[in-house]
Amino acid sequence: MTGEAVNYYFGVLSVSVTATGRKIDKVTIGQLSDGGNYRSQQIDGMSIPILEQETMQAQNAQIQSVSGASYTSAGFIMSLQSALKKLGI
Repeated sequence: MTGEAVNYYFGVLSVSVTATGRKIDKVTIGQLSDGGNYRSQQIDGMSIPILEQETMQAQNAQIQSVSGASYTSAGFIMSLQSALKKLGI
């Protein structure tokens, strides 16, 4: 299930979640458009894997933002919450 596409200052991102019942099996980026901004690509490349890992460990959207990636983290969490709501988690 893909969450809402969120404008996160540098662009747009959405999170896709695969779940079995209430267990999150997989978290990936459904859409990422950062306008080709090199710095944004660096930040996204560093922070998104951490956010995905944190989600898998927490099994919910109650995860910490990644230091230095406030906008990406906020967009990721907003889209994640949307996807989890659609899944009833």
